[in-house]
Amino acid sequence: MNITKNFLTIETPTGPFDLYVASPEIKSPVILVFMEAFGVNHHIQSVCERLAQEGFMAVAPDLYHREGRRIVVDYANREAIFPLLGKLTNEDIIEDIKGTLKFLKDLPMADLSQVYSIGFCVGGFMSALGATKLDIKRMVSFYGGGMVRPREGFKIRPILDDLKHIKGQTLFFFGGKDASITESDINVLRQTLSRDSVPHEIVVYENGDHGFFCDERKSYNAEAAVDSWKRTLEFFR
Repeated sequence: MNITKNFLTIETPTGPFDLYVASPEIKSPVILVFMEAFGVNHHIQSVCERLAQEGFMAVAPDLYHREGRRIVVDYANREAIFPLLGKLTNEDIIEDIKGTLKFLKDLPMADLSQVYSIGFCVGGFMSALGATKLDIKRMVSFYGGGMVRPREGFKIRPILDDLKHIKGQTLFFFGGKDASITESDINVLRQTLSRDSVPHEIVVYENGDHGFFCDERKSYNAEAAVDSWKRTLEFFR
């Protein structure tokens, strides 16, 4: 399938806001792709391109745009993400999602009757947060932290009390070896979704660590990555 891929820019009062967009050359359902803490890097762009090959318009907003344009942090330089990550707020994330969807209304190839989302790491949190506030038909979250417990030094707030507002289907992936998201956290999430009657599936890969889906990270787990991608495509279809 022929696809187009490039950055598009929204002008905002706080400066340019870039979106990486990969799309087939026909009108297509939209999938919002939320970045890891490392930015809209090669991995996130490749996820967009893979989704475009499957028939979706994939759009990755640069959620660090208030700090600068297209900021990307190397996976080996983990400490550098915290000053950026620590400034993100729930309100700014929602504002940026709304701004993205408003911008997409002017793109003739964007079918906004079906909007889905997927996110990785802090993007997993963003994907779930967006589904609590907006009409996201199907939401996927890969190892999204911060949903259950507040984290010291971060402004983003847990969303347990807001999960009841999710209207669409949800799919969560976690790694059993992920020290940043405990089994207790996952159980609390599962109990809350069940209590609030939110349609959900939670998949835990016992041998997976944080970042297991990304083949550019040391924590990559091929078995978990292949299976979760297959499940993701089936879910979106």
